[in-house]
Amino acid sequence: MIGLAFQIILHQKVRFFAALMGVSVAAGLAFIQLGLYIGFKENASIIVDHTVGDLWVCSQHQDNFDFPKLLPPHSLDIVRSTRGVKSAHPMLIVFSHWKLENGEEKTVQIVGYDTEHQVGRPWRLLRGFAEDLSEPGAVTLDTTSQRKLDNADLGATMEIGQVQARVVGVTDGIRSFQGNPMLFTDLDNARSFGHLPSDAIHYIIVELEHGASGADVLTSLRGNDYTEAYTQNEFSKKAQDYWLNSTGAGPALGMAALMGLIVGVVVAGQVLYTSTLEHLKEYGTLKAMGASNLQVTGVIMAQAVAGAVPAHIIAGGLLWVAGQFIGGAGIHLSINFNEYCSAVVLTIMVCVLASLLSVWKVMSVEPAEVFKG
Repeated sequence: MIGLAFQIILHQKVRFFAALMGVSVAAGLAFIQLGLYIGFKENASIIVDHTVGDLWVCSQHQDNFDFPKLLPPHSLDIVRSTRGVKSAHPMLIVFSHWKLENGEEKTVQIVGYDTEHQVGRPWRLLRGFAEDLSEPGAVTLDTTSQRKLDNADLGATMEIGQVQARVVGVTDGIRSFQGNPMLFTDLDNARSFGHLPSDAIHYIIVELEHGASGADVLTSLRGNDYTEAYTQNEFSKKAQDYWLNSTGAGPALGMAALMGLIVGVVVAGQVLYTSTLEHLKEYGTLKAMGASNLQVTGVIMAQAVAGAVPAHIIAGGLLWVAGQFIGGAGIHLSINFNEYCSAVVLTIMVCVLASLLSVWKVMSVEPAEVFKG
């Protein structure tokens, strides 16, 4: 029966090719949207996910990780004195302006971290040394942002927030959700670029003592006035939920991926149904010769799978090409091999379901109709 399915496909090469292209483009669009969704999700919590720490402390009623509120004075001392806390390290998220050679300014997002203990350091440093970021005005620059910033590279000097700065490190693939260039530097430098007080901090990253109960420490920290505390996973999810759900970006990307999948199903289903109608008598002949409904159904579903599998190989190529162009624009398209394979299996199953209309049509054919004049 599988051989018969391939004979039908070869007999209708042009129609099969048209269906293959339709399903490929639809699946490619769906995969690209899925990759964008995963990429946006990763970028929304990228700092939290790559910072080593057990708990995060922030100001109360803070919904957005990227636009934090300053913590009250002495918050760091209070956290460090809490039972079960081994160490606590401050962090700042500052927005400032990078002055270009032509006088224009570009908004940059600056991560100020504890360079002494290296908590919050950049995790993809291609060139330079993280230890140099404690020097006055020292910053990193990411490869995805170089085009936006006069193609600046290691050793380049500029003004950030009207303060003299110098690139001492180059990172790779560290992007912010909003698309602003992301820089790393020492806490004092970040305060200087953002014109903040000398004791300003936005976050406290907590490392627990060995054997300490995270739940107990969280309870103690949450009892402090004007602050909130979360586990790393909770804080990561909080950052993602704001950008993907509160802004509507997540549902929009999900709907676009779903629409691409629906288009592929409609194309596959329509081509299969048309092919079935043209070969209705042949299917009736098979049934008259003793073929069961299950065997005839196998022929139709084999055609669906035969079209879906190569379509998704082509879709994977489209995904790769899109990733090269989108990555060059500073947007993160992320989908790993396991996620891609899961999406392929899911859409093949959906294409098989799309063939059920054709299956129903064949199953309703009576073998005797074949011999009617």
